[in-house]
Amino acid sequence: MGSTVCELSWIMFLLQDFGLTVHTPVPFLCDNQAALHIVANPVCHERTKHLEIDCHIVRDKFKAGLIAPAHVPSKEQLADIFTKYLAAPSFLSLLSKLGLVELPSTPSPTCGGADETLHTSNSEQQPQHKHRATELLSLSQDVSCFYSNALLLLD
Repeated sequence: MGSTVCELSWIMFLLQDFGLTVHTPVPFLCDNQAALHIVANPVCHERTKHLEIDCHIVRDKFKAGLIAPAHVPSKEQLADIFTKYLAAPSFLSLLSKLGLVELPSTPSPTCGGADETLHTSNSEQQPQHKHRATELLSLSQDVSCFYSNALLLLD
């Protein structure tokens, strides 16, 4: 939490240097309720005496009104999609919350574009999850094609 709050403070100062208004307190979502209680409670107990300086930094930013710590349930934690292996329903739920959309593929003159046989027509009504791995492979090929085209332009 401490490093995230420090990064958040840096971004807030940077935005202010650019002349942008930063609305405080900034919501700070965490799925660890114990950590949130320690930040909100200024009393140091016997069980919390081992905490590092990070806790004090977070607590100071909370007291100053720069952050507003709030609890987010673990199953709604968007970062988990990047850091944990998830079951298909959880993965698809978090994926939809990220706002990702499927872009239509366009053929590239040098790389040949995406394989058109991967995309099914609407009349076939096949489940979308069957072709996800193939579509991701196609996307990674498109990205590598983009990078190779960019390198050719730089030469």
